[in-house]
Amino acid sequence: MAADRRGRGGPATKVSPARLAAVRVLLAVEEGAHADEALATGAPRDPADRAMTWNLVLGVLRARPELDAVIVSVARRPLWTLEAAVRNLLRVGIFELRYSRVPPHAAVDQAVEASRRLSVGHAATFVNAVLRRQEGFAVPDLLGHPEWLAARWRARYGDGAELWMRANNQPAPVHIVAKEDPAGVARDFQHRGLTLIPGGEGIFRLPPGTGALEQLPGFEEGRWWVMDPAAVAIADLVPAGESTVLDTCAAPGGKSFRLASRLGDRKVVATDLTEDRLERLRSSAARLGLPVQAQVHDWTAGPLMDALGSPQQFSAVLVDAPCTGLGLLRRHPDIRWHRKEEDIYALSERQHRILHHASLCVAPGGTIVYAVCSPEPEEGEKVAASLGWEEEARYSNAPALDGQDVFWGCRMRRPA
Repeated sequence: MAADRRGRGGPATKVSPARLAAVRVLLAVEEGAHADEALATGAPRDPADRAMTWNLVLGVLRARPELDAVIVSVARRPLWTLEAAVRNLLRVGIFELRYSRVPPHAAVDQAVEASRRLSVGHAATFVNAVLRRQEGFAVPDLLGHPEWLAARWRARYGDGAELWMRANNQPAPVHIVAKEDPAGVARDFQHRGLTLIPGGEGIFRLPPGTGALEQLPGFEEGRWWVMDPAAVAIADLVPAGESTVLDTCAAPGGKSFRLASRLGDRKVVATDLTEDRLERLRSSAARLGLPVQAQVHDWTAGPLMDALGSPQQFSAVLVDAPCTGLGLLRRHPDIRWHRKEEDIYALSERQHRILHHASLCVAPGGTIVYAVCSPEPEEGEKVAASLGWEEEARYSNAPALDGQDVFWGCRMRRPA
């Protein structure tokens, strides 16, 4: 029988759909796509393959500087000289060889065969050689963050910056928030053999390896939703006694759900830029049985108007403004490779407009909560200070070493 694989006879190795999908998603991320969006459409439907694809992509993105350093050392050529598919195929292969329990021969064979499926079969021998030689090269101790960002954080947080960057390179934990009866939610999980870890008022951390969220107890019944504790803390800056609340940049909806669960039948209005972004929010609100009214609005264009052409008035307004997302690097590792320092200043201009227009919807004597999932002062406190209102409360958890997202937020009161 003719040899089909390099150096072996016999039938071709069956290539894992997860590995092919992982390389294709990483290619999309290199071209500017967001990893979570590329994974949502590019990961296989089979649950096991889908989970493997997510783990490979996020793992490679977190470890990319170390993986690239190994490639350059072994291949003895600049990274940019490699075809994009070969570059990302090697990243996946080295990640598996160094950070997974996959047998080395299987990881190498899969990468070689995947090269042919990805139309770079001419590089199969090169891929095989790099992966088989990589074991002799030590992984450098890199922090996996752009130097401009590392410099900003070192200047602000000192030794805490390095600890935070190392924490960002670990998988993000998953937290859920109980709509009501947290003790009952915990019991339901316990009956399934899963012990929830308390993380605040109605907040639990899921143990590793719980499987698909949709199959966990209480999901279909609408007893909880996924939300990071830091995001919960921002929603909880809104006073519990407010009669009407506006969540301006609401999708995917976690903060709106927290507000609705705390305020009961009182009015919660959620807006976002497009109907597509609100579709998931409406679906989740229906599953949870929470009264959230959703509508499209562009806050860079102006305030939300009533039938008479005046800004609608709410006793409280929440503005979780679009930002660089630099507080989410543990959960979305691709952000660190997409962002540039100038993005901080460009986005702050947009944030000023959004906050100004949203403030026009705060009733006299009412409150506004301004927040960003970024620790950068140009996006957070400097934007909030421009409003000139009295600050009543503030939240900031940077640098976060406990696996939580990082948010900055404050509550301000409009003069009566």
